[in-house]
Amino acid sequence: MDKKITIKDVAKQAGVSIATVSYVVNNRTDQRISDETRKKVLQIVNLLDYKPNSLAKSLSTSKTYNIALYMMPETSLLKRSEQLLLIEVLSEVSSHYEYHLIIQDNKKFSQLNNVDAILCFDGTFDFFSHISDKNFVPVIAIDCLVNIPWFFQVCTDYTNLKKTADKHFGVNQYTYLCLTPNNERLKSMICQTFQNVKFVGDFHEVLENSNQKYIYNQISLKPLLEGKENTYYIPCNLHSKMDRVYHCIDLAIKRTPDMEHLHFV
Repeated sequence: MDKKITIKDVAKQAGVSIATVSYVVNNRTDQRISDETRKKVLQIVNLLDYKPNSLAKSLSTSKTYNIALYMMPETSLLKRSEQLLLIEVLSEVSSHYEYHLIIQDNKKFSQLNNVDAILCFDGTFDFFSHISDKNFVPVIAIDCLVNIPWFFQVCTDYTNLKKTADKHFGVNQYTYLCLTPNNERLKSMICQTFQNVKFVGDFHEVLENSNQKYIYNQISLKPLLEGKENTYYIPCNLHSKMDRVYHCIDLAIKRTPDMEHLHFV
């Protein structure tokens, strides 16, 4: 029988007192606790799956089969199109795994007690932190790199994408065209992978300098570039990517030990 996680375990892992853990999980505002300490305690609570008595009473021990999805508000039609495509594929894959996908209000961050896990797509670190700091269920990052090793993260395999592009056009003889990520760590990784990168946000930016050699993998760009000379579309298998997301959800819910929390698909 698995050992029940206690408040003492959380305090030991976080390096704080039991009282501090109690203040944090009970959202006591009358105590002076730094944001850094508060965040660390909540992250350890999430990692160890610690449930305070009051929360345990309100949560069912059985799965809800609900998955929440947060996405940042977008003004770019191309980025909104990419979000809608993700929702479509994720809904299909969720149904396959017998889960119900719930799209959350991206302007309200509250504790969710009726879901098994939360997904965050293409968010800034602050956006992700607002979500993870308020919840006790696993939070999975999709195309959203966070420098916190115990959160599962599923990201496009840009190294493999570059190998395919190099084989088609020649090593670094092209520009990788993609929608501008909200996540700065992801943006940095893309720039480190490809020698030439062009980030775009709207239609006219896509069509500028169309005589260059471009490779791209986002479906929302396909109607603008398909059939154009010197462009090469490398399909991104969103279904495989979302399958990996649900694999991570299963590991996170079961708190299964896993050496690798960053998955590239």
